[in-house]
Amino acid sequence: MKNITKRLWAALFCAAVLITGACGKGANENSANPTPTSAGAAQSPEEPTPATMTTPPAEPEAKATPTGEGNEPSGSAAEGGPYFVTLPDGMVLELAGTPQRIVSMGPNITDMLFALGAGDRVVGRTDYCDTPAGVENIPSVGTLFTPDVEKILSLAPDLVIGSLLFSEETQKQLSDLGIQVAVLYDSKSIEGIYDMIRALGALTGQPEEGEALAERTKKQIEDAAAKYTGGEYADFKAPTVYYVSGYGEYGDYTAGGDTYIGQLLAAAGGENIAQDVEGWVISREVLIEADPQIIIIGEGMAADFCATPGYEELSAVKNNRVFEFDLYHLLERQSHRNAEIFVQLAELFHTPLTP
Repeated sequence: MKNITKRLWAALFCAAVLITGACGKGANENSANPTPTSAGAAQSPEEPTPATMTTPPAEPEAKATPTGEGNEPSGSAAEGGPYFVTLPDGMVLELAGTPQRIVSMGPNITDMLFALGAGDRVVGRTDYCDTPAGVENIPSVGTLFTPDVEKILSLAPDLVIGSLLFSEETQKQLSDLGIQVAVLYDSKSIEGIYDMIRALGALTGQPEEGEALAERTKKQIEDAAAKYTGGEYADFKAPTVYYVSGYGEYGDYTAGGDTYIGQLLAAAGGENIAQDVEGWVISREVLIEADPQIIIIGEGMAADFCATPGYEELSAVKNNRVFEFDLYHLLERQSHRNAEIFVQLAELFHTPLTP
């Protein structure tokens, strides 16, 4: 059941970005390090396909409300009084006071709330919020796209925080019922990761903690990149890399150069073969012609990918350079945890290729 849930989240993740392209086959258990794989692994039949996925609505327009500068709250948040927060998409919210009962409508939001030290204020989560440890004890309000509104109301939240796949319809329902709602949409850039963290810190009345976590995340990424800039790497040539977001009969999907994942691949030292792709859709012909040296894929998926007709002649497949990562927790969720996989990717890309 746990793997099916993760596959469903991956499918929903793809549905959310399908309007900009992505569609994945899913991901499985945690992994600290990449490992080449060639054994067979069947896909779950319960996983939704692109033909049955529902795409999310467009982002709501920003409200015309007074605000302070940037993502920091203005007002007396520290004293429990009303304050304003500007979200990364321009939406401006007025909060009556520091929220004490929060419902998280995204796995990345839940991860960041706990990292900010606000985990004890989370009274509700989605079915897909499975980290950090112990979060399963927090009541679930259902799925991201169609949560149980009555369940949310029963938790008496003073703030609901949505993310990827949180629908405008649900947002309106809750707002009409007097529930404060904030939505932090995924950004297309690495800088957007830091902006999201800062905004979440501001929303929870912890701008200093948000800034500190954003800076730690940024430093971890920058330090990992700087590690491979010395004379030892003077002759370094970036390996060509392909990130598998979706594959098979429904088409091929990857992270284009205008996505935050695509930017992370390049910053880590890989030459993303989809750098010129806008969004997430790539043709099989382009993939075959590019013939990447390294393929990045979710855990438990490498063997099936390698055995799927059309991919067996790729150099990365023949040379056993298809590497599994915990994309489900570390890359598909835009959060501070992106820095963890960045370190792993940078190490892989700067390791000499061997047959």
